Amino acid sequence: SKRWPGRLRSSLAFASAPGRDTPRILFEDLKQKFGHIGAVNQKQVGVWNLFEILRVVRSKKDVGYALQAMNLFYNFGVKLKHRQLSSRLLAATMIAKHESEAVELVKLYGTWLDTPPDSALVYAVMSKCLDDNKPMVVRELAKLMREDWRFQLEAPLYSLAVQGMLQLPKEQDPMGEAFALLQDAAMMGVRLQPKVHLQLLDECLQAHTIQATSESDEPDEEAVHLDRALKVADGLARDGHVTAGTSAALCSISWLLWHLSAMPSDARHALLEGCDSLKAALQVANGLSVLELACASFASKSGFAPQLPGGLFRSLEASDDIEAQRMVKVCRGSFGRFYPE
Repeated sequence: SKRWPGRLRSSLAFASAPGRDTPRILFEDLKQKFGHIGAVNQKQVGVWNLFEILRVVRSKKDVGYALQAMNLFYNFGVKLKHRQLSSRLLAATMIAKHESEAVELVKLYGTWLDTPPDSALVYAVMSKCLDDNKPMVVRELAKLMREDWRFQLEAPLYSLAVQGMLQLPKEQDPMGEAFALLQDAAMMGVRLQPKVHLQLLDECLQAHTIQATSESDEPDEEAVHLDRALKVADGLARDGHVTAGTSAALCSISWLLWHLSAMPSDARHALLEGCDSLKAALQVANGLSVLELACASFASKSGFAPQLPGGLFRSLEASDDIEAQRMVKVCRGSFGRFYPE
């Protein structure tokens, strides 16, 4: 079963609590409390009437009744100031599978609600957009949260946005967009999980591998992929995930070093310029020695990783180097069924 963040579970539980009445019946009852000319006792009618409707929302039509109730309140001056209003409304729209309305609510809440929806709920909307392969919507929501001072900048925001950018078509430079987000997170002091860095690192290395083995005459693009990979790896080293990382991190670093070893010395040193954390972590290590460390740490609790970068092993398998062929056998023995075939 899918696990939701704690705050999201509580909001969804409230929005999905069982009730006998339907949103239509509750809305019709609510209208009866308004006089013919809109006179209403505001001590008897308020935001809790709206919450009763939201509690039993199950469909898009039900969301419509909730919005009609809000419109009724606004038209007749009934105050709807409650810090949970936007969160409960967003939770209800997601339960009703009305994703388009949920996106519009996040985008436009500031024009008619006093407080933003809970961040965990917005992350749920972004996750649903990722599942539906809608990266542009993810980018739009991430941009909104990034520029709205009422949202706190957190790691899940950047993690979801990076995943969304990597879904973009090639012509929209998905890795460039994701790399810009990693740089922004670092600038804003938001520390991301290693898996976010590794995902982008592997994507950059895979793109570099394809570019290097193709007949394309675009060396600049090839260098861009490798330069981004180095900067991502330097971030991993700065956070200590190269010297004490998982096997997946060490395999990705080994893959990076494998590419660097094939370059002329001058070009390699030029690319490494500014990557002080990575150079300090690696010192005199080469790709295969780092891979041996990955094999040695794989069986430990801190070193185990269920998913390893297949591109590295395809490169080793295609190499005529005797040491590379030896390491393929060592890796098969060390990683067992987790060896990427």
